[in-house]
Amino acid sequence: MSRVASALAAVLMTVASIPFVAPGTAAAVGLDLTCTPPSSASLLFDPPATNSPQTMALSVSRQYGPCVSATRPDITSGHSSATGTSQGATCLSLLGANAITIPITWNTGETSTLSGNNVSSLSGLALTVVTTGTVTSGVFAGATFVHTIIYPSTNILLCNLGLGTLSALYGQVVLEIITP
Repeated sequence: MSRVASALAAVLMTVASIPFVAPGTAAAVGLDLTCTPPSSASLLFDPPATNSPQTMALSVSRQYGPCVSATRPDITSGHSSATGTSQGATCLSLLGANAITIPITWNTGETSTLSGNNVSSLSGLALTVVTTGTVTSGVFAGATFVHTIIYPSTNILLCNLGLGTLSALYGQVVLEIITP
């Protein structure tokens, strides 16, 4: 057998030994916890966001559930909330990327701290916020996560165009925690 044929045979045997994974399922291999809608989030602005820079108080509340976990079937729901102040914020401040920490208290009383980076984008009449990172403490520590919120609202577009204000956003959440 020639060298080329031997090399080709070795490559084909290596490829044949790789387990087949259907497209779209690779991320689910280590999926440990999933929380899906009606999981929800609310984001409140005081005063309402405008197209002019101002100081605003922000309040976010997230409800997770139903949740399903492969390793922790007792965890079925959770919640998270935070408040803060933003200086010089506008409606356009909702877009872009930043670091974020999400503390979650589960229905068992245990907690998880998710630390990562989010990217917010506007598509049509919906603001999509995707956060990825690592569970840095508590239940699922060391795992990675994907946290997605979709906030549909005509007020987002109007506010960005300077044609209105934005006092609140309400959306649906999907949380996936993937163990190593």
